[in-house]
Amino acid sequence: MKRTDTVTIIIALVLFLAVAAYAGVYAYGALTDQTVTAEAAVTSVSAEGTASGIVVRSESVLQSTEPYIDISVPEGAKVAAGGTIATAMSSRTGLERAARIHELELEIARVSAAVEEISSAQDLTARDAQLRAAVLELTGCVARRELDRLDAAALNLRCLTFDESESSQAELDALRAELSSLRGSSSSDTSFLTADRSGVFSTAVDGYEHLGPEDLTGLTPQGVAELVQSQGEASEGAYGKLVTDYRWYFAAVMSDADAANLTVGGYANLDFGRYYGYGVCALVQSVSPGHNGSTAVVFMCDTALADTLAMREVSASVVFDEYNGIRVPTEALRTDEDGSEYVWVITAMQLERKDVTVIYSGEDFCVVEREAAPNALREGNEIVVSGSDLYEGKIMD
Repeated sequence: MKRTDTVTIIIALVLFLAVAAYAGVYAYGALTDQTVTAEAAVTSVSAEGTASGIVVRSESVLQSTEPYIDISVPEGAKVAAGGTIATAMSSRTGLERAARIHELELEIARVSAAVEEISSAQDLTARDAQLRAAVLELTGCVARRELDRLDAAALNLRCLTFDESESSQAELDALRAELSSLRGSSSSDTSFLTADRSGVFSTAVDGYEHLGPEDLTGLTPQGVAELVQSQGEASEGAYGKLVTDYRWYFAAVMSDADAANLTVGGYANLDFGRYYGYGVCALVQSVSPGHNGSTAVVFMCDTALADTLAMREVSASVVFDEYNGIRVPTEALRTDEDGSEYVWVITAMQLERKDVTVIYSGEDFCVVEREAAPNALREGNEIVVSGSDLYEGKIMD
């Protein structure tokens, strides 16, 4: 009996020591494990630099000797050769007459619609849409400080809110008669200003209209500075300008390091920030030799002309390239003896190797290519950033 008890005690003691040893090893491993992980995430990174300079277009200043000008086309509108841009008047009376003519034209449009007895649900829905559009137009004119369009927008809204029951064919005839009379009496002190060629109209005359594409040949950093300093006085009697070529240019100075990413004949994306809310694709037309760490670059753009008419002396972010892939911490990237790059990921509590191809390297992260292979790195994978004793198939807690 004593012998049996002794054997049982020895077996229990051995089992206890084995369990204690296992627990100790497990606890030590847990306390000393320095494994750090990060989730693989899809990202987009732009390589970009900064350019500062001046916008150059093919422009001609529009002038008139008359003291009163009533512009009839909106900012950024395309004008055909021979098309009317404005009405010039020699007296204050003529200006007031032109304002009344505009009012009558809107009144006639409103009364004509009313006389047609807009009564169906479809017409009422359309009228409601017109009212909303008129309110938005008026608030937009106020926000953009477009004073030349403010009166017309306000009158349009007032006309739409009139009671149709007050309108009649007699009223319409009276308005048309007044309009005809005013137009007939305007010939003595009124003349029409027309475009001598087709182009895009703008009221932003700033003294740089004498510059043109021909001034950008052989440009240097010093040459860009001279263009910026060449602003002249606004022409007397100028009421606007006509941009006669859809192509426009951005002549800028960049650092040698940033300019080295550009290739003549290649493309870059220009971001003008608050001046224009979208990127502009630009052709790199010329890149000068570097001088004292700076390089002159000329970009040619053929889009967004009407939206950038107010830009002149500006700075832009120049995006050389954009990289789309999976973001990986630089510390997680490992290299084989043959130069192959890979990362460790934890899949179902086991370590697994994922080969990767780096397409962009930053300071503390890199972007790797998203590949279609079944065992490629995927968004959401748990990447091992740091750890010890890492090998294929290792069980990770």
